[in-house]
Amino acid sequence: MSPFTVDAAQAPGIAEIAASLPLSLAPARSGPPQLASVAGSPGWATRARDALGTGASAVVVSSPSPDGSAAATLGAAADRVVLEWAFAANAGISAAAEAWSPLRPGIVLAETHLRVPRGTDLDAGMLDALTAARRIVGDLSCLRTLHRGKAGWHAAGLAAGGAPFGIAVVVTDAAPAALCLRLLTRDGGLTVVVPPPDTAAPAAVRIVGPDGERLLPTLWETSRRTSWRRAVAIAGGRTTSGDVAEFHRTTVSAGALDG
Repeated sequence: MSPFTVDAAQAPGIAEIAASLPLSLAPARSGPPQLASVAGSPGWATRARDALGTGASAVVVSSPSPDGSAAATLGAAADRVVLEWAFAANAGISAAAEAWSPLRPGIVLAETHLRVPRGTDLDAGMLDALTAARRIVGDLSCLRTLHRGKAGWHAAGLAAGGAPFGIAVVVTDAAPAALCLRLLTRDGGLTVVVPPPDTAAPAAVRIVGPDGERLLPTLWETSRRTSWRRAVAIAGGRTTSGDVAEFHRTTVSAGALDG
């Protein structure tokens, strides 16, 4: 099968992604690209719909900002839209969710901590962190803001079974950006640390139990590369995306933090 075309000039980093997946992606020489890249700034849903309407087979939206009308704007086309979260899209999150599934009934505490540099949009950061948490922990309830200011956003709620859940987006240039989720059970737990998407470092997923600590197999795959692999699969008709529906559910959860 011939590689799907992308517009390497659309957004920073697209040329590098195409070069790293040469059997799947190729620069578009003429006409609209088969796979489109859309910035996640306000209005992204309309831009994604327009790209699909002009011939794109799939669209990748980077770091989507809050948009309560995204699902309605995209309609049936939503199943061809991949949301490229800076942290939640990392393959390590999927590995952690699978590893955590049998441990979930014993949860006693869940914490999510996202460290971001100055200038990061707090709303987009919170959506990213909430998406990652929901993919592993499951549904969250009773979310409420404890504090929000220039230094970050701290909130709390409940995970499945009534276990306490805490989430924080911390703004600092004192350390590299990273997402850390810590989940505890009565006799162990799971920790996942995800680096930013502009590094080749892998996510680290550790499980602790009565028999000691175990590090899951290392996955050398950034959030960006994982997202574009998914877009290739969608364009090839091998799968569809539920990202926009998930985004709607997460946005509803995040809306409770504004109340």
